[in-house]
Amino acid sequence: MPGLYDQLQGQLGGEEPSGITPLDITDLPSEQKTVMLTLLRDQAGQEEGVTGDALRHRVGDRVKNFDLTIQELNRQRWLIVSGEAPNERYRINWRARRGSESTFGLWSVLSDRIANDQ
Repeated sequence: MPGLYDQLQGQLGGEEPSGITPLDITDLPSEQKTVMLTLLRDQAGQEEGVTGDALRHRVGDRVKNFDLTIQELNRQRWLIVSGEAPNERYRINWRARRGSESTFGLWSVLSDRIANDQ
């Protein structure tokens, strides 16, 4: 049974979902990939985001054109930017997960396997 997200998406049409998946990061240019992987590794920044100064410090000299790289990632919607300069915060723009289209769930599969093992 499709979820609410799938129903709404069907009514809206076949628009491409916004955001990215972790595999999309592998196709980025080197400096952009460095910024995205740094954000990916920052568990605390997943919800609130990471400040520009903290991000600049973490990537160090691996990203020579930091401001230009951030602008490009923002323009391409790889990042969600919140706040205003100089207190902007950055976080990854993840793609919303679609509901499962399978007719069975994880719990039913586990229940069946446990019953078969006994």
